[in-house]
Amino acid sequence: MTSDQARRRVEQLTREVERHNRLYYEEAAPEISDRDFDALLRELEELEAAFPQFAAADSPTRHVGGQPLAAFASVAHVVPMMSLANTYSMSELREFDARVRRTLGAQNYTYLLEPKIDGVAVSLRYESGRLTLGSTRGDGRTGDDITQNLKTLRTIPVRLRGKDLPDAVEIRGEVFMPRAGFAALNQERQEAGLDAFANPRNAAAGSLKQLDPRVVAERPLDAVFYGIGQLEGAQFKTHADLLSALKRWGLPTHERVWTCTDIDEALQHLEELHQLRHDFPFEIDGGVLKVNERGLYEELGATSKSPRWAVAYKYEPEQAETRLRTITVQVGRTGVLTPVAELEPVLLSGSTVSRATLHNEDEIARKDIRVGDLVVVEKAGEIIPAVVSVQTEKRTGAETRFVMPDTCPACGGPVARREGEVAVRCENSLCPAQLKNTIRYFAARGAMDIEGLGESLIDQLVDRGLVRTVADLYRLSLEEVAGLERMAEKSAGNLLDAIEKSKGHPLWRLLSGLGIRHIGAQSARTLAAEFEDLAALRAADQERLESIQDIGPKAAESIVAFFRAPHNQAVLESLRAAGVDPKGEVSSPPTGAALAGKSFVLTGTLPTLTREQAAERIRAAGGKVTSSVSKKTDFVVAGENAGSKFEKAEKLGVAILSEEALLKMLDG
Repeated sequence: MTSDQARRRVEQLTREVERHNRLYYEEAAPEISDRDFDALLRELEELEAAFPQFAAADSPTRHVGGQPLAAFASVAHVVPMMSLANTYSMSELREFDARVRRTLGAQNYTYLLEPKIDGVAVSLRYESGRLTLGSTRGDGRTGDDITQNLKTLRTIPVRLRGKDLPDAVEIRGEVFMPRAGFAALNQERQEAGLDAFANPRNAAAGSLKQLDPRVVAERPLDAVFYGIGQLEGAQFKTHADLLSALKRWGLPTHERVWTCTDIDEALQHLEELHQLRHDFPFEIDGGVLKVNERGLYEELGATSKSPRWAVAYKYEPEQAETRLRTITVQVGRTGVLTPVAELEPVLLSGSTVSRATLHNEDEIARKDIRVGDLVVVEKAGEIIPAVVSVQTEKRTGAETRFVMPDTCPACGGPVARREGEVAVRCENSLCPAQLKNTIRYFAARGAMDIEGLGESLIDQLVDRGLVRTVADLYRLSLEEVAGLERMAEKSAGNLLDAIEKSKGHPLWRLLSGLGIRHIGAQSARTLAAEFEDLAALRAADQERLESIQDIGPKAAESIVAFFRAPHNQAVLESLRAAGVDPKGEVSSPPTGAALAGKSFVLTGTLPTLTREQAAERIRAAGGKVTSSVSKKTDFVVAGENAGSKFEKAEKLGVAILSEEALLKMLDG
C-alpha cells in the first residue's frame, strides 16, 4: 500500500469508526455487529502503526465510546473509564498471557474469569457510603450525570451496607435489561405502534437517556458491578477480594466467576461459560479475563484506552443457514412499507426462526438479497432475527430480485418515497392496514388503555366497515360487537365498558394515542402539564410549543401540522362529540411562590448546582423551565461554557442571571 493510499484509508476508516461509535454510544442504534466494528477498528490501529504520520491525536483508536449528551450535565471521571481490548481467538488469549508473563517475569499470578454482559457501562460514586453521583462512561474521561435515572434501579443502593466502607469510591459496572423484561417491553412498544428495540443493550441505553426518571423507573432495568475507579480508605489484594466487598456492601455482582491458576484452566472455563450462556437472565457475549492480583496492575500498565491486565473474549454469534422462501411487505401505522423475509423454519439460539426483518429496500439491495437465496441468519442481541449475509456461491440461477411494490399491498393505493428518506410509504390515509395499526396504537396500554381490544377484534371491526377512524370506537353498539366472531354478549359488553371507561382518561393518554409524529408518552405528559385541555393545545403556535421543555422544533412542527390536517380535525371533533374531551394536568404554583409565572432557560455549568437541581428549585418556586430561548423567556441562567442559548438571550434582550442571582430570587 502506498503512502497516499494509506492516508486515504485512514481518513475513511476514521470517519466510519466515529460514525459507528456515535450510533452505538450516543444514539443506541448500531448498524453493524460488534465483530464488524472491531474489524474496522483493528484495521485502523494496524494502519496507524504502519503509518504513524497519519495517526491523529484525536483518533478513535485512542479514546473510548462517544461524546457526552448535551441533555445531561457532564461529569469528569476521577479515574478514566477504559474499555477492554477484544479478541475472538483462543490463540490471541494465549498471546495475551504471554505478554503478561514477559512483563511480570518470575512473579506468580492467577486469573479471574467473569461473564461479559452486553450492557451499558456506568459508574457510581459513593462518599462515606452515600451515593453522590451516577454517570455514563461517555468518552472515558467525561460522561453524563444520570444519577436520578440510576436511583430508580432497585438493586442500586443509595447507601452502602457494612462498617468497612471506603471514604470515597467509584464503582464501575453495567446496566442491562433482562431477557424477559426486554421481550415484555418490546411487546408493549409494538402494541403502542412504536419501533421495537433491536436488542437488550439498545433498550437499556435508550432507557438511561430518558430525561424523566419516571420513565426510567418503568423500564425493567438491572445492574451488575465488577470494578472500581478511584478508591480512598480501602485496598484489596485481589480482584476476587474486591468482588466480595462489593457484594458485602449491597451491590449486585456476578453470581458466578471462576478463579484460574493459569491460561489453560481459563480457556477450559471459557468453554464452560459458553455452554452456560443461555442460563443467565441477561445477554452475555463472551467472557472477561483479568489478572487477579491487583498489586500487579501498575506494573502491567495500560494503553491509551485499555488496561493490559485484562482482555475480553467474545463468542461468535450463533448463526444458521436457511432458505429465503419469499419476501412479504407489511404496512405500518404511518404507512411505511417494511419488507419481511419469510424463511424455511430453522433452530437458532434455542428457538425456531421463520421470519426476519429486512428493514428497507436499500438494505436488500446493499446485501443483494434475492428470493430463493440460501441466507445466513443470526439473532441481533440473540433476540431479533436478522439476515446477515447471502450464500451467493450457492445460487442456482433460479433466484429472483425483490422489487418494492408501486402500490400498497393492503389497499392498492399509491406509494412514494419521500426526499431524504429510505422508507416507502402508502399515500392513502384511509388504508385499512394503517387504520388497524392506528387503532392498535390508540388502544394500547401506553395510550387509551382499552382492555380487550385485541388484534383479531380490530381486524374484524375494520374489515366489516364498523370502524373507519378511532372515533368510531365510541359509537359501537352491543349488537354490532356481539355479532363479531368469537364474541358473546358478555364479552361485547366488557369491551364497550372498557371503551366507555377510556373517556375518563387524562389528556396525556389521548395525546399519546393520537400517534402524532415525535410525540411519545413522555412528551404527551409534558404537553398535558402545560395545557388545560385539547382546545388550548390545538390553538398553540410553533413558537409557544418550542418554549416548552423537551418539545423541540421537529416535535413542535409535527404537532402544528397534525392539528391543521382536515382529516385529524374531523376525527378530533368526532371524539369530542362522543364525550372524549379530557382535561390537562396543569398545576397552579404555590400561593405566594417567588417565581410564579416566570420562564427560565438553563445553560452552561453552574458553580454549585446541577441543571436538574436548579430546575427542580425553579419549579418548586412556581417557575417554568424550558429548553429553548424565545421572546417569552423571562430569564436565562448561565454558567461556564454557556453557548448559543446565551448568545440568543443577548440578541433578544432576555435577562441573564448567574447562579448567585437565581439563588437570591429563590430565597427572596
